[in-house]
This record gives sequence, C-alpha cells and structure tokens, in this order.
Amino acid sequence: MQIIRVFVLAIATILGLSACHEDDGVAPEDYVPHLYRFDIIDSYDQDTARPGYGDLALNPYLYDGLFEIFWQVNSLEDYRMTLRVNDRPSITTSLAVHSEVCGQGRWCDQGGSLICEYTSDYYLSCDNSGRLVDIVNLFSQVPDDLYLFLEVCDRDSSYCEYDYYPVRFE
Repeated sequence: MQIIRVFVLAIATILGLSACHEDDGVAPEDYVPHLYRFDIIDSYDQDTARPGYGDLALNPYLYDGLFEIFWQVNSLEDYRMTLRVNDRPSITTSLAVHSEVCGQGRWCDQGGSLICEYTSDYYLSCDNSGRLVDIVNLFSQVPDDLYLFLEVCDRDSSYCEYDYYPVRFE
C-alpha cells in the first residue's frame, strides 16, 4: 500500500510540474543576437559614440591608415560578427573584411573592438589578421563615399542584423 501511495504521489508531482511548463503567457527566451551599438573612430578622430560627430573619413596616410571599430551586442549564445564594406547602403553584395565568432568565454563576448587598416593601395584589414581585402572595385573615383557595416548573425539560424555608416575613403 505504501508503494502505491509513493507511486501516486510521484505521478501527481510529475503532472503538476509539467502543467507549470505549459503556455503561461510568458514569451520564450530570445536567443538571437541583438546589435546595440556600432561605433567608428576615423582617421580624423571623429568618434560616432560622441554626440555631434562630423562626417567620417579614412585616410591611408594619417595614423598609417588605422581606424577603430567598437560594437556591443546582447546575445545568450555565440554569434558571428562581420565587418563589411560596400559602395551602396545595402549589405547585399558587400565585401566581408573581417569576421569573428563571439560569445561567452571568447574575447568578444557581448562586444569588442578591432583596429583596422585602410592602405594607399585600397586594401582593408583588421587586427593584423594578414587577410587583405581588395576594395578598389568599389571605387568610382578617389576619394569616394563607401559604407562600413557591422553585422551580427545567429549561429543556429539565418537571423542577422546590422548597422552601417557612410565613410569617405580618401
């Protein structure tokens, strides 16, 4: 009789716990990454994080063509961050300059920064990766206005979001 009572109590507990997990009107956790900030410090020390920043420009002869990007993300899981460039304000057909997998336990958990370089022979690279991306085909003239994108993508789905800035490439 004691065994039956324990068995009935165990079944009632299991049924009670499973009822607690039914739809109680609470939204499920959102596991996709959300891009909160994307900022650039250009060749002329214009910083998009400061209110009233001026037009952005990259010059390969100032500070050796170095510029810096920053981002902040809210993500419960790992995500892919990609810096891209294009000749139009569209991420479609943009060129990937640098990409990192970020998340918990990685150097770029919920955000990070990269030092990137724009060279006089129209290459972009970031963090001394040794990967030079030729952007000469994006120019219709020199100087020209191009667009720098920062994209964050979920690693478990096709979800991505991005932000961008127009930048004068001198």
